[in-house]
Amino acid sequence: MNDKKTVSFGMALAIIFLPILVILLGGLVLRVGFLVPLMLATITASLLSIMAGFTWKEVEACIVNGVHRIIIVTCILFLVGTLIGVWIQAGVIPLFLYWGLKLLSPSMFLVSTVLICAVFSLMTGTSFGTIGTAGLALLGVGEALGFPTGLTAGAIVSGAYFGDKMSPVSDTTNLASGITGTNIFSHIGSMLYTTVPATLVALGLYWYLGLNYSGGAMPDLTPITDALSANFNRSFLLALPPIVLVALAIRGIPPLPTLVIAILVGVVCAFVIQDGMTIKGMFKAATDGYVSQTGHPLVDKILSRGGLTSMSFVVFLLLIAMTLGGILEGTGALGVVVDRMTRSVTSPGGLILATLVSCYLMTIGTGNGMLSIIVPARAFEKKFRDMGIQSRVLSRTLEDAVTLGIALVPYSMAAFFIVGVLKIDAMQYIPYAFVNWIVPIFSLTYGFTGFAIWKINKDAGNSPAESEA
Repeated sequence: MNDKKTVSFGMALAIIFLPILVILLGGLVLRVGFLVPLMLATITASLLSIMAGFTWKEVEACIVNGVHRIIIVTCILFLVGTLIGVWIQAGVIPLFLYWGLKLLSPSMFLVSTVLICAVFSLMTGTSFGTIGTAGLALLGVGEALGFPTGLTAGAIVSGAYFGDKMSPVSDTTNLASGITGTNIFSHIGSMLYTTVPATLVALGLYWYLGLNYSGGAMPDLTPITDALSANFNRSFLLALPPIVLVALAIRGIPPLPTLVIAILVGVVCAFVIQDGMTIKGMFKAATDGYVSQTGHPLVDKILSRGGLTSMSFVVFLLLIAMTLGGILEGTGALGVVVDRMTRSVTSPGGLILATLVSCYLMTIGTGNGMLSIIVPARAFEKKFRDMGIQSRVLSRTLEDAVTLGIALVPYSMAAFFIVGVLKIDAMQYIPYAFVNWIVPIFSLTYGFTGFAIWKINKDAGNSPAESEA
């Protein structure tokens, strides 16, 4: 894209909001899904870009740039789908489901779900891996206990994104700290101020909602556990695949080799532990997903999923969404609007508000979490410095909005993954992802009260990063 070309503020608003309006109208109002609305939104953005003076070649370059960013993500999605199919075939997910039904009580189920997913995600640094493994098993436990699928999924998302946000091995944690020049542990310490109290509030809400499903008679879970026992052998060795996954993530091994190794360990466990395993059956589970035939309707519903091809539609949606995101970024429309927002800021509270809004605007416009951190970080870094506010406040605000907010956008990369793995509608889980909603409220409150808004120690002549050390 030609760097000399800029769009007017009015045209920038049109390029951003008209496509978003098309998406929301089709996906949420008419409820026709997001595929066609995303395609129409991309066409709308392309036409508006040409009207703004860009050539078709330049628009094409934007599209290629947008799609290029998600090649690795696409590979990760396919591998996660493969891992789910293999781990179910091996008995890993059924083992989680079995012990979840044995150990978790209805009154504390939602709270336990948040905590289990938070710990798993904190150790691995990946919300995707957490949702596709522990989250999938917990969804099955919730269904067996009589919890609404959306409520359980919301608790899974809350826990998974808590860990993703706070983990030192998470990509977003490292990106937010790195792009703002903040020490990573100073960044994590800063996030504790907003994330911990918000999570405590969310846990209180989940506990209260859980009481509504624990007052009646306990459902008879024996047929479910019997079906699992009859069709899958249980062994302590089945804990090996998730242990390997966590260990490799903690050691900082990149996601692609980590997932491949976790899949291979699952394959070995399947042949060692489960009866009647065949190479053809394993390939089928890895490719098309596992098909459960236990005879119990709920068990078969929970376990019939996974496989590489299960992610095909998710990847297709993601490609179109990133095509749109590439146009919104490449034309500079998002940058124009964000830049206009920085000019009107006069107070710390206004600065935090403007940062949050710009992050949400980027997230809604592109559906890409990485881009939604990078652009506002560059736009607001100088403003934070000019107002004497340490960079760890900026890095925290970026994650409060983007890392958590990306799962709340129904056509984002994160939402497509959640919908694809858990097989639910995005609007089922979004209202119940309490942590994702509550954290920004604390962030904004601190901005206007001055609490946890640390100032740069100018008297000592320190840089923002040095004054935080």
